Amino acid sequence: MNRNNSSCKQLVLASALSALTLTAAAQNDNIVYKDSNVRFTLVTDGTVRMEYAPDGKFLDNKSFIAVNRSYPEVKYKKSETAKKVVISTDYLTLTYTKGSCPLTERNLSIVSAKTKKKPTDGKRIIPFAWHPGQKDAPGANLKGTYRTLDGYDGDSRGDTGKMPIEDGLLSRSGWTLIDDSEGYVFDNSDWQWVAHRPNEGKTQDMYFLAYGNDYKKALHDFTVFAGKEPLPPRYAFGYWWSRYWCYSDNELRQLVSKMHSYSIPMDVLVVDMDWHYTEEGRGGWTGYTWNKRLFPS
Repeated sequence: MNRNNSSCKQLVLASALSALTLTAAAQNDNIVYKDSNVRFTLVTDGTVRMEYAPDGKFLDNKSFIAVNRSYPEVKYKKSETAKKVVISTDYLTLTYTKGSCPLTERNLSIVSAKTKKKPTDGKRIIPFAWHPGQKDAPGANLKGTYRTLDGYDGDSRGDTGKMPIEDGLLSRSGWTLIDDSEGYVFDNSDWQWVAHRPNEGKTQDMYFLAYGNDYKKALHDFTVFAGKEPLPPRYAFGYWWSRYWCYSDNELRQLVSKMHSYSIPMDVLVVDMDWHYTEEGRGGWTGYTWNKRLFPS
């Protein structure tokens, strides 16, 4: 009986150790190079995470940008000497000079992979050469979004010039850098609390995406570490009516009736703001008191 109990305990202990080993591997998989201050992790064959930590305490917590830390297996080649390490995939070649951190243009570079294969799907690797601190070519970024369209006619607003749209994920240069060095991170309590980064303000945490003109790959690779967005609800793709106008209840009924008469499937009707009082002292841009003149009931 004692021997059986001992065997059971050993099996349980072995199972627990195995689980811990798998957990640790899941947190640190695809690490292709690591020394006392620098760590490189392949997220995909076109995306590499590059970290510098002055005390060697690398971040495995999830950040607001990077919610995934476990990645699928990536095929790569690595050559290493006493001074340098070279990591190559089908999309990029990273070269790092050892013992010369933090990461700068003097010790780190990434160039497009050399390939003799002719693309059959129209996608190709755009030649590039990048180093830390390098900016994208002017006009190359395909841009992202802006907080409001109010007051704009197309992408212009009166005499103020073009809309200052921020840079987006895609670029005609064939590469994108996402710097998460100062981004917020979570602690390890089920995503409930924001935590400080180790050596806050002194570390580097960057993601380099190489994709050529395969923009779908760029979007896919981003989701591997940033997570996937849920699909919007079906009604969000339908017709929305919103007009900054002082509608009354009967006018809205007439509007909806006219939509039906023309067989226009209106999914969302926005009553902008005059449903509540907007007079000075009674409302303005806020308030929840219905305007009885427009909506008696």
